[in-house]
Amino acid sequence: MKFLIKGIKNARPITIKLKAPSESQALKQAKQIGIIPTQITPIPSYSIFYKFLPLHKKDLILSFKQIALMAEASLPIDEILPLCMAGCKHPKTQAMYADILKNLQSGLSLSQAFKQHLDIIGGMRASIIEIGQNTGRLPEIFHTLSQELEESQKDISRFKKKLFYPLVIILSVVVAFGVLNAMVIPEFVSLFEDFKLELPLSTKILITTGDIFQKWGLFIGAGIGIGAVFIQKIIAKSTPIRQKLHKTLLDLPLLGSILLHGDLQRCLFALHLCQKTGLDLKQSLNNAHTSLSNLHLKSIFTQVIANIQSGENLSDALCKIDLFDAMTKGLILAGEKSGELSNMLQMCSQHYKELYADGIESFGRWIEPMMTLLVGGLVMWFALGIMMPMWNLNNIVL
Repeated sequence: MKFLIKGIKNARPITIKLKAPSESQALKQAKQIGIIPTQITPIPSYSIFYKFLPLHKKDLILSFKQIALMAEASLPIDEILPLCMAGCKHPKTQAMYADILKNLQSGLSLSQAFKQHLDIIGGMRASIIEIGQNTGRLPEIFHTLSQELEESQKDISRFKKKLFYPLVIILSVVVAFGVLNAMVIPEFVSLFEDFKLELPLSTKILITTGDIFQKWGLFIGAGIGIGAVFIQKIIAKSTPIRQKLHKTLLDLPLLGSILLHGDLQRCLFALHLCQKTGLDLKQSLNNAHTSLSNLHLKSIFTQVIANIQSGENLSDALCKIDLFDAMTKGLILAGEKSGELSNMLQMCSQHYKELYADGIESFGRWIEPMMTLLVGGLVMWFALGIMMPMWNLNNIVL
């Protein structure tokens, strides 16, 4: 195991890494080479497998808050990062801070070290950290970034919460259908065949569906899984296909408006954050463009960047595209004239955040009765498919 040891040697501060089986052995090694240890921090060993682990944003939020608080207390960054490593639970975040600390010790600046991990923190946050480093406002910057990450995480959690109910209902229906086909329907089929009953259409469909899933269910499931992976790879490799797919998603009822307003809220908030921290408009727009997840919206927003580069102001560039509503364009125009662009962008971001929240509530109000109707329809189909032949059976017996 590796340990990061800070201490004093020849009346000078020193920081080194040592390999040792335990902390006590690491301390012993440090003393043997003339170092008086003042701090020792374990450095976890990381596998390449960790690169493919999904990142928990909560870990990043807490570490950014920790950096903000300790930087405000005037602790040096090379003392803050080991404490962040110790406080992080996710291996990927721990590995990031270990690498940042190593890069700092090799001579890179803090922003350069963070830019080595754009896949985790994103280009916008790396640019803002650079501004904080150059202006001496790191505590404020990391506090702002932690708030931005927290708001983003809340929005995602709110949307996932609304999707949880319909997903549980669909899963329950699939399980119930499988149990009926495997255990219940075969018993009734043999009974109906013994009495040579004329089966109604609903029963025939139920029996045929059950036979298909009993005989070919595994092959169908495997085929769907393989097909989904194959289609996903094709979509991932083809930008035009992904762009068309993203455009189609925006046209979906209810869901499309949620995706649109969520993306525009993130775009405007990124623009506000960059302007607030002192980035120039060109770099702010590039970061706002990066914050968009929908490729169709990205292609439209690219026109704004091109218009700005040709000499137009932001409000005129936005008026040439059909992306933001009239209120947003008016607020941005007012912000440019009054010199309060950052505040107006924040108001626009809040406006789209409210639209996003309203969209999620509308989605919840519609999806719950639709799921209830789906379950009711399937239960009625199962009941009629089994009970109608039973009624005919009663007539034969009588």
